[in-house]
Amino acid sequence: MKGILAGLTLLLLVPSMALASTVRTERTLVVAEPIADNAYLAGTDVNVVAALGGDLLSVGGTLTVNAPIAGDAFLAGGTIDVKRPVAGDVRAAGGRIIVEDDIEGDLVLAGGIIDVTGTASSTQIAGGNVRLAGGAGGPVLIYGGEVFLAGEFMGDVEVFASDRLTLGEGTHIHGTLKYNAPQQVGIPTSAVIDGGVAYTGGSSYLPSVEEAKRFAIAGAGVFFVASVLATVIAAGLLAGLFPAFAQRVTERVLSRSPRRFVLHALLGFAIVVATPVLILILLLSFVGTVVAILLALAYFFLLILGYLYAGIIAGAALMRGLLKRSSVSWRSAVLGMFVLYLIGVIPVLGKLVILILGAGAIGAIATIAYRFTFSRSDELEV
Repeated sequence: MKGILAGLTLLLLVPSMALASTVRTERTLVVAEPIADNAYLAGTDVNVVAALGGDLLSVGGTLTVNAPIAGDAFLAGGTIDVKRPVAGDVRAAGGRIIVEDDIEGDLVLAGGIIDVTGTASSTQIAGGNVRLAGGAGGPVLIYGGEVFLAGEFMGDVEVFASDRLTLGEGTHIHGTLKYNAPQQVGIPTSAVIDGGVAYTGGSSYLPSVEEAKRFAIAGAGVFFVASVLATVIAAGLLAGLFPAFAQRVTERVLSRSPRRFVLHALLGFAIVVATPVLILILLLSFVGTVVAILLALAYFFLLILGYLYAGIIAGAALMRGLLKRSSVSWRSAVLGMFVLYLIGVIPVLGKLVILILGAGAIGAIATIAYRFTFSRSDELEV
């Protein structure tokens, strides 16, 4: 069974060139060898010191990019430092974000402290303390508390500062400067603004349709990164804090015959389908309203567990099929959740694989819970 699942996972990742990737997860991860395809990296401390030929998706505590990236960069972490140029777009969310080199594509950042000394084709930033000192090659839109601008800006600059806006000496804006702040900015004598200055005051504002659209897209990207990070962390915590239970669920799904796996998947699918019907019947009976609410909460919690354990099972299948390791660890769980996201990109087939793994996990959890609650010496094993 483990060989079948591992092989199926690998086959799903091969057909599309867009899905070609290198997945690595370690507590301290240093990428010292060039990677020709896309890279998916996770760890407490991630340091990229070799060039990447594709896209980079990375989550962790501290992320440092010390080598050029040929594609896009999608980053989420506590501290993010991009020290080398990126040929595509950069989208990042974190506590502290530093961009020290040029970005050929778009730059979209959301964080607490943001310091950018490179340029980008267009720049969109939302943060608490924002410093944009490298200028920009295109339009700039900033939402922040304290905002500092310096350098040469080739397009229009629009700033919404809840605290204050400051312009550095020698700042040159070829377009217009439009800003909203509690007080007007002091423009240095050495600064040049070709398109003039428009001060809209310090009152509350509503973004335009175009601004709302741009930040909706940026927000969707940040939400995606945050959801990936939260799911990966949750799976790692489940496997790390409850290794015995994770091992039991994995053993039931992977260490039995294919027939046993099918039975667990069918049981899990039956639970997923039948429980909402039971909840509806209880709600219509009125006397079962409280029970229905409690059952709905338990059902929702079980669905989350099923998805997380589907990732743990996928990671365990890969570790067993490729590295011949039978134990379940937080590393394999993190790897499995990344693989599950990659599989989910494949239309229809990817969702089907996730559904099957999730149903198998729910069936295994239900079986373990039943045996724990109603264990008898003469009990027949499911």
